[in-house]
Amino acid sequence: MTQETQTSIFSSHGDPERIETPRLILRQPVYSDAPELHALLSDPITCHFSPFRPFTYADTHFAIVEWREARDRGLRTYVGANRSDPRVPVGFIQVGPDEELGGLISPKRSGGGLATEAIQAVITALELRHAWTIIDAEHAALIHTLEKVNIKQQRILPAHRVHPQISFEKRDCVLLRQEQRPDGETLLSIG
Repeated sequence: MTQETQTSIFSSHGDPERIETPRLILRQPVYSDAPELHALLSDPITCHFSPFRPFTYADTHFAIVEWREARDRGLRTYVGANRSDPRVPVGFIQVGPDEELGGLISPKRSGGGLATEAIQAVITALELRHAWTIIDAEHAALIHTLEKVNIKQQRILPAHRVHPQISFEKRDCVLLRQEQRPDGETLLSIG
């Protein structure tokens, strides 16, 4: 992506309820998101590298309730939607209280830089300094996406966790962390 991602924040104290980028609106989940989120969370292909089995419709509703309630405990979940139709989710991104990142994007929307745009916007809006995640070592596309926002591979975690869509054996994973400059400032870029 060649243009700089800009965020518009409509909240206070570093915990925005809504973040806007040139192409996306990242907002809190609502119950009417269930059909589109269920399509993502129940799809074995979308969840291929996830540490959970595909969701039932009831699981999806429960997740939305949990995400909304967990905000008070520091888990921030943003549903991503196109600016042209902000009612229809194309994915979601989560940030834990310890700055752990997670999320999914619709395979129909991947490859166009939306994931990079969403991650960068969340890092900027929430002023993250220590973002990190653990993912399957074979998930090359996500590793590449995270490198674009300076979340780099730190180490391999052999036989770390099960990804049931692939195998019931524990699989190698990688720990990726947000890179810092020597002066402690976070490196930000859109590649």
